[in-house]
Amino acid sequence: DLQGEIEAHTDIYHNLDENGQKVLRSLEGSDDAALLQRRLDNMNFKWSELRKKSLNIRSHLEASSDQWKRLHLSLQELLVWLQLKDDELSQQAPIGGDFPAVQKQNDVHRAFKRELKTKEPVIMSTLETVRIFLTEQPLEGLEKLYQEPRELPPEERAQNVTRLLRKQAEEVNTEWEKLNLHSADWQRKIDEALERLQELQEATDELDLKLRQAEVIKGSWQPVGDLLIDSLQDHLEKVK
Repeated sequence: DLQGEIEAHTDIYHNLDENGQKVLRSLEGSDDAALLQRRLDNMNFKWSELRKKSLNIRSHLEASSDQWKRLHLSLQELLVWLQLKDDELSQQAPIGGDFPAVQKQNDVHRAFKRELKTKEPVIMSTLETVRIFLTEQPLEGLEKLYQEPRELPPEERAQNVTRLLRKQAEEVNTEWEKLNLHSADWQRKIDEALERLQELQEATDELDLKLRQAEVIKGSWQPVGDLLIDSLQDHLEKVK
């Protein structure tokens, strides 16, 4: 709107300047000429400053708009990524039924955690950038960044931009914390399962050893028919 107003007055400005120069030539050397010259110089200076300020404001708003759009899209992409990762984590359940299966789940989840660790700097950097942007961006700049129906006053449009970015940032932070808690809980279940399965494996190995020893002893028994009657009681006790 401001630039439109400036453009609408451009012809008036040039006409004033041209007419002023003509008058100056006719008044050359007089006190009125000096006064007119100062007024023309002042008008030209203010006109130039007005145009420069208008262009600077436009450049600043366009840069802010581009940054707002980038932040908005970045937050959206992070929310989609976080949802996909949470779904992926949920699909890793339930716990497997034997040691090799759970060990494989552990390997898969460790790779998953490395992926979270790699993404963490991106998420933290984006959230910090949003925080700084909202802190430094004045309301009169924000109101230009978000298209709302014209019935809304500028302040409310600016507040909508602020609320949207802040809401998205809070959602990203919340979903990130939930995902990390979900991951930690799943790792705890895997660790507990591996520990119990390891204990079971050790107990099974010990039982297998004892069974083999028992089979060796059993294999050393003589046929009952070859035993002496006087030694039957002794062999009976050993069997017991």
